[in-house]
Amino acid sequence: MLAMSEADRESQLGLPVTDLEKGAAAEDGVGPGRKIVILTSHVFLRGYRKASVHFVASRWAEQGHDVHFLTIGHSRLTLLKDRARFRAMSERQANRFETVAPNLRAGAYLPPLHAFSSGNRILNAANGMLFRLYGNYLPRFARSTLAAADLVVIESGSALAFFDYIKKLNPGARTLYFCRDLLRSVGAAPVLQDMQAAAIGRFGTVCVPSERLGALLPYGGRVRVIPQGVDAVLLDRVQPSPYPPGSRNAVSIGNMLFDETTVAAMAAAAPDVIFHVFGADWRGSAPPNITVYGERDFESIVPFLQHADFGIAPYRLTRDEIYLAESSLKLAQYSYCGLPILLPDLIPFTRANAIAYRLDGETAWREKIDMALAMQRSPAFREGILTWDDVARQTLDAAFETK
Repeated sequence: MLAMSEADRESQLGLPVTDLEKGAAAEDGVGPGRKIVILTSHVFLRGYRKASVHFVASRWAEQGHDVHFLTIGHSRLTLLKDRARFRAMSERQANRFETVAPNLRAGAYLPPLHAFSSGNRILNAANGMLFRLYGNYLPRFARSTLAAADLVVIESGSALAFFDYIKKLNPGARTLYFCRDLLRSVGAAPVLQDMQAAAIGRFGTVCVPSERLGALLPYGGRVRVIPQGVDAVLLDRVQPSPYPPGSRNAVSIGNMLFDETTVAAMAAAAPDVIFHVFGADWRGSAPPNITVYGERDFESIVPFLQHADFGIAPYRLTRDEIYLAESSLKLAQYSYCGLPILLPDLIPFTRANAIAYRLDGETAWREKIDMALAMQRSPAFREGILTWDDVARQTLDAAFETK
């Protein structure tokens, strides 16, 4: 069974919630503002990486809104892939919300099983039914909060499976599709792509960080383009260097379309440079001048960004994925910190700190790296980059603007 059973479950799937459930979220007593619920596959736990949805949620809470961050897309199956993540969610947020900051609560729907995307064609064929079953139920802690929401934000991915259920649960709420990636680029199941096509015209607003991404979405959405932001307060805070004195250091953050072969080639060409890889997994043993840190919270990565000699955006991508030039969070963060950036020539990134390499067949790695090491930092690299406060305000304005 895909949904979590409840001993006191009072209704069958899809039936309206009770007045008691509708009032439960209102009893929390937070200050004035919108009641916002976010559905996402990301977790809001210390020690895990932050994506744009975390930063926007935090800024909404700081601006006085009542924000609930609901993690879906996990179950006991997560134990097989990431035991530490499952245990962290289970201990603190399993089928309940915990306060993680003023006005901000995070919780995780953890049934015994969940539907998930797969590279297996046979499994994906069954996913058409599994995702629809999975998206037809949420436990009471989530239902009561959703029923009281002014705005429900659904991030691209598995959260799309819950769109119809949420519309029945709270037909009066505004809905915003927080679309950060092209579904086929991240390996989403075909049924999720079908769900996106069916729902996109029914969302109140579709928010994307890139005009190119918006143009690639199914027709019919009310698309608003709001670029990615940076945590300016955190990035501007002076912190000591984590690097050995006199060393040369490159940093790579994130796991999206990570090109391990390219990073290995860079490291081989520049044994005098230490390459620091955050977020991405490394298959097998890494070369001696590559340090792989795994997933870390963003705050702990900031000093590595501030004091690196250059940043790397090692995307293995196709032409349909060049929207990453506009939507890549790491490119904004590197640029705000004044770093030169090594990135594939397929990405039309026009800031002066870009150093492009051939996506296929690059041979002049040492030359490219020397260019990065020689480039002077410049405040001009950060011109026009939004803060997350800007992004949060613009996104909320887009969700509630008059149609």
